[in-house]
Amino acid sequence: SGRSLLRRGSISRTQSSYLRSNTSSSHLTSIPCIYRAQSTTTTSSSSIQPRQDALTSSDGVVGVPIDFDTSSSIEGKESQIVTIRLEKDQVLRAESGAMMYMTDGIQMNTTTGGGLSAGFKRMLTGQSVFISDYTYDGSAGPCGYVALGTDFPSKIVRIPLQEYGGKIICQQGALLCASHTVDINIEFTKKFSAGFFGGEGFVLQGLSGTGDALVKAGGALIRKDLREGEKLKISSGCLVAFQDGVEFDVEQVSGFKNVIFGGEGLFLTTLTGPGAVWLQGQPPQRMISEITRRVPSGGGIGLAVPIPGMGGGTGDGGGEVGGESTGSAST
Repeated sequence: SGRSLLRRGSISRTQSSYLRSNTSSSHLTSIPCIYRAQSTTTTSSSSIQPRQDALTSSDGVVGVPIDFDTSSSIEGKESQIVTIRLEKDQVLRAESGAMMYMTDGIQMNTTTGGGLSAGFKRMLTGQSVFISDYTYDGSAGPCGYVALGTDFPSKIVRIPLQEYGGKIICQQGALLCASHTVDINIEFTKKFSAGFFGGEGFVLQGLSGTGDALVKAGGALIRKDLREGEKLKISSGCLVAFQDGVEFDVEQVSGFKNVIFGGEGLFLTTLTGPGAVWLQGQPPQRMISEITRRVPSGGGIGLAVPIPGMGGGTGDGGGEVGGESTGSAST
């Protein structure tokens, strides 16, 4: 805290007061700013060198790695957001349009992330052509904050790529944000049947490099660790991501009654280990399909004017429609 640092003589009273006021919000105290005492030795501008821990991305962006263990906070239950603390020279790369808020001093730079070819490649994996880089200029204290949300009620999971061989493969559009050194690549399904019947299409999203990736998933999110040769059968669309080395394929549902009345279709997706897989309980496509199925279609014969005694579950809506139709007819 600022008081303990003041007793040790690391910072001044003014800096200690800033620390106390900057961490007063209950929302931000989960990832408080860390004041880094500056050296009092004066140096000429010509002798200033880049930080030795800075890394360069594949498209030439230079930045200091973010320690997501201490700098990120995932909040919410069924629908989550992530808040990330940025210090000077750190770069956060996020999906375009995902920003919920950013504090003073945060700068946003939206580019194609390596040219039109790189943007088109990301578009094929379900992301936007453009990508946003967030940096902190140091003008409002030791750090700033960026909060990101999802376009669909989703859980957010942080995946350190180094723990999974430096690469994971995700469903299309799964990435929310990541270290600036994480690359988005096109991954094709290895079998035609898997691409056609697997529920994920022929193109998957490959995330590789160094650093962490934050991935979004619909509904409940679980992780399964598969042993060598262990096979897991899942419903199409429930796959979020899997470790490189897991075999992705499809398998026909056995039994005529299961195919017709089971509700899972003709094929199931199979994942064969070894490796880790992440699954979602409410795929966005399934929810959209259910909403669409329950929306009344515009076809058929409808009555513009409600008839007394013919009420029903849509009586209120019918009255409004009827009133409008009657009014327009009278004019």
